[in-house]
Amino acid sequence: MKKFQYGWVVFGVLATAGTAQSEEFTGQYLATGNLSTQSRLMPSLNSRLTANYAPPALTGNFDFRLERYTENSYHTVDGNMTRERKFEAQINFNFPLTEHLTATVGALRHENYTFRDNYNWAVAGLSWSGDIAKDLSLTTALFAEKRNGGGRTFYDLSGTAEHRFNEKYGAFVAAHIYENLGEFDASPSHKREFETGINYYISKRYFAGISYFYHQQVGDPSDRFSFVKLKVGVNF
Repeated sequence: MKKFQYGWVVFGVLATAGTAQSEEFTGQYLATGNLSTQSRLMPSLNSRLTANYAPPALTGNFDFRLERYTENSYHTVDGNMTRERKFEAQINFNFPLTEHLTATVGALRHENYTFRDNYNWAVAGLSWSGDIAKDLSLTTALFAEKRNGGGRTFYDLSGTAEHRFNEKYGAFVAAHIYENLGEFDASPSHKREFETGINYYISKRYFAGISYFYHQQVGDPSDRFSFVKLKVGVNF
């Protein structure tokens, strides 16, 4: 399952998490075209709307996410891929502990329109974001998550590093290592996701990018897929 991922890469924390904005309300819309690199091309389109609200009288901010996306489930028996259509809604409250370190608590709703796999999660954890060298930024996050339908608490670890060059370009790598507990799972499954690509910042408002994304479930060769992603977005 995808997460509220951070930067515009879907991993661990929203890009706005923990960053007090000079404006009270900001947001971003991102459209992503995917082309599968396994079995057959299977194009798909994802959309994500995120928003951040920083109340003037409150230390910290709220962020919100609505996302509809498509993932391919790979089945080794017949070599075919099943297109899974999913939806997630999320709300977080982010409290800055230091200039770079933020504590987050939140709730997430996940729905699968292809198979019955619907649930609610509670989320709590820490994220760190800042520059680690000239033109090199790093965002990391560690979260504990708990499904309301039972099962143990599980973890979500993510990190994204981006190197800015030629003023308007950024090369990035991202990793997302996490556990997932679906509606009918007896215990959490261990998953890994990796992404690398180049962002093009057309202006402060508009951006685009291309990347390669890979997903795998540890110990289950039937749960793996990869995409080439084309991204276009607008900040508001």
